[in-house]
Amino acid sequence: MNVRRNLTILDMFGPPKTNAGIRTVTLLQPALEALKEQYKLTGHHRKSEITFYHREYGRTEKQKLHFVFMPRVCNGKQKPYYSVSSLGARWNAAVKRAGIRRRNPYHTRHTFACWLLTAGANPAFIASQMGHETAQMVYEIYGMWIDDMNDEQVAMLNARLS
Repeated sequence: MNVRRNLTILDMFGPPKTNAGIRTVTLLQPALEALKEQYKLTGHHRKSEITFYHREYGRTEKQKLHFVFMPRVCNGKQKPYYSVSSLGARWNAAVKRAGIRRRNPYHTRHTFACWLLTAGANPAFIASQMGHETAQMVYEIYGMWIDDMNDEQVAMLNARLS
């Protein structure tokens, strides 16, 4: 999946925060299958036009996009995509139904990173998937999980190098 734009809280499409945020994310198989199934439902719709706001002040461009997730009505207005606020309301309802403590959708980034680290993924790969310029951010934020895996790393190295 290519990440080339973000949708802001002001309902404006623009580039990711940093150049590293413009990236290709390698989807894990369950996510890829879920997107394929969703696309079967929405893939027949035409492309929608958006205004893309470049980093340079005042520079905009019209782009045609094919949205995979398409609400019928969003915040009382007909739109071909979910706004940030409408996603938040649906997220809060899902969290409540699941019976887990309140967290915002952004926290799923941390969960994703921790799961990948626990599964033994390379921190440089994780950084590239999350839009960080280097693995340093992964080490700084998730270093405690990396340290907790030292015994597993020794066992893995013994198994591979013995």
